[in-house]
Amino acid sequence: MSHSADARPGSALSTDVLDSAVFEDLLQSLAAPAAVAAIYCKFLGNAATFIRELASQDVSARVETMHTLKGSAAMLGANRISTIAAQLQKDLHGSIVQVDSVVRELEGELAKFREAAAERLLAAGATLDL
Repeated sequence: MSHSADARPGSALSTDVLDSAVFEDLLQSLAAPAAVAAIYCKFLGNAATFIRELASQDVSARVETMHTLKGSAAMLGANRISTIAAQLQKDLHGSIVQVDSVVRELEGELAKFREAAAERLLAAGATLDL
């Protein structure tokens, strides 16, 4: 099944990076691309801070951070970030997690999400200014 409406060939935009339905719902409900851009900008800043802080947190704080990241990512259609955070939240309870690799994985997904959001916002007439 093709998702040609969601992703163009050669485009970073993908429904697993940025859920198109969530984006469109936000765009329709707020009726202002600039407002949607502001929400995504805030999420990207907060997520980057959460990810950066993981290395200095104890296990309990990391679990809480992953819970927060999972929920906020899901609300904005950052499906892969939400899925990774959910898995890490579970893994942190029962095993030793290599924080450096977790940070790199989340930073990579956040960069992909930033690119997809910027592309969608540009198409809607707004920019993602960080």
